[in-house]
Amino acid sequence: MLCCCTPGSSQERVTTLGIQFKPMIPSKFFGTSAEIATNGEFTAEFTPRIGHNVGMIVRHGFTKMWSFETGISLVQRNYSLDYTVPGLAKVEQLTFRFIGYEIPVQGLIYVRLGKQLWMNASGGLSLDMYPSDITSRSSVRQDTLVYDFYQDTFRRKWIQLAVLANYGFEWRTKESGFFYLGASFHRPFQEVAYTKASLEVNTNPSSLVYPLSGSYLTVDLRYFFHEDPEKKQKKTRKSPD
Repeated sequence: MLCCCTPGSSQERVTTLGIQFKPMIPSKFFGTSAEIATNGEFTAEFTPRIGHNVGMIVRHGFTKMWSFETGISLVQRNYSLDYTVPGLAKVEQLTFRFIGYEIPVQGLIYVRLGKQLWMNASGGLSLDMYPSDITSRSSVRQDTLVYDFYQDTFRRKWIQLAVLANYGFEWRTKESGFFYLGASFHRPFQEVAYTKASLEVNTNPSSLVYPLSGSYLTVDLRYFFHEDPEKKQKKTRKSPD
């Protein structure tokens, strides 16, 4: 790979602040699509919906080709939970969201494609934090029967690790900053939470527990503010006495 650089477009010795918005895209290929569980009394379908990752980034360039990134983001995973119950005329749906925070640490490598266009790939780890458990419920009456639906999502740990991979393109300007479009995949090493889906029919309870992997695929929209390169400190010779 060949990489050349002109003043104003290089990231060497540049530390810059950026903002990002990353919509989450459900995907069968990456294992982030709907999954079904059953216990004989009812069937529950867990479907990841479009969520988002929003936050700030700090990037430091070590050379013309290598940089380091970290920051902090708020992550909202959205789910729908569909209950199919024998004898019930319609499917009942509960929706819920699972909130987390992420601190990524990753390295980036660049390849120059044009005067202002760069391609990059990155990888690293993320420290993920989950502040609380969540619960929701609904109720349906059919004839003389009352169906009560519950979901309780319990975080597995309040803090754990995930692996990150990213690929994208960056348009660099000399005065207006950098504009970035790409895609990322975030995969926790273990399940992030467990969802207990429960049904009570006239107070007769039934439930099942399903793990939430927490993996997600995103479209990445980023903007980095313009910063000038840090000046190198020149060594001065001491004059002999």
